[in-house]
Amino acid sequence: MADAGFENRLLRMFDEPPPLGDSDLFAERVVARLDRGWGLRQVLIGAFGFVGGLIGAVQMMGSGLAPELERASEQSSQVLTSRVESLWRSSEALSAMPLSNEVVWMAAALGVMALAFAITRAVEEL
Repeated sequence: MADAGFENRLLRMFDEPPPLGDSDLFAERVVARLDRGWGLRQVLIGAFGFVGGLIGAVQMMGSGLAPELERASEQSSQVLTSRVESLWRSSEALSAMPLSNEVVWMAAALGVMALAFAITRAVEEL
C-alpha cells in the first residue's frame, strides 16, 4: 500500500504545470487572433453556405427527386390506410369481449406501476 503523504506530495507537484514567463503575452496574442476578422469570417461562412445550399437544391431538382418522393408518399399512405383498417377490425373484435371491473382496475394498476417505474428511472438518470 502506498504512503498517503507521498501520494499527496506527488499530486501537488504535478497537478499544475509551472507558469511560463511569456504566458500573458501568448494569451494576448491568441485573443487578438480570435478577435481579428470575425465579421468577415461570418459573412464568408454564410455566403458559402448559401451557395452550397443553392447548388444542392438545383441538383435535387434536376435529379427527379420530387416524383420519387411523391410516389413514396402515395405508397406509404396506402400502407398506413391498410394498417389502420386492420387495426380497426381487430379493435372491433376486442370490443365484443366482456370486460369486468376487475380487468379495468388491473389495467389501471399496471399503468400506475409503469408510471412509477418510469419516474424512478428518470430520477436515477438525473
